[in-house]
Amino acid sequence: MAYRFKIAPRLFQPSSARLQFNGTTTTTRLARHLVLSRASMAPISTPPPGKHEWLVVIPDKPGTQQKRLEVRAQHFEGLKRYLEAGQFKTGGALLKDKTESDDPTKFDWYGSTIVIVAESKEEVKAILQKDIYTTAGVWDTENAQIWAAKIAFRDP
Repeated sequence: MAYRFKIAPRLFQPSSARLQFNGTTTTTRLARHLVLSRASMAPISTPPPGKHEWLVVIPDKPGTQQKRLEVRAQHFEGLKRYLEAGQFKTGGALLKDKTESDDPTKFDWYGSTIVIVAESKEEVKAILQKDIYTTAGVWDTENAQIWAAKIAFRDP
């Protein structure tokens, strides 16, 4: 099912340009609502100078579900250093369809997605090449899609 979202052009302006108060009660209530709404979202941090966020989608090679499950714990262990360094912002499995179970042996795997902070696409590729999913032959890194991204919001 496709969803359509109406996005106000002003949404992508700095908050100082979006919030122009005229002192009315309605404006004050709106401002209070916006402040409270933003408080529940994770703060957006800008990557360090020279670094960028990269949205990465890596498909699995066909017939690798069993191998994926065998090396999954090692994959999670390998993520720790990137998470602790703040280099991996979010990530997880991509599935071909929704699942009714949390049991990974029942997932219809497509691959993985990650948001990585790095200087270049080449650095992202180097990180992917070191992952156990690549070295064990699970990820099809030749067909990985890597895009420079500007993440507008994070909602925990």
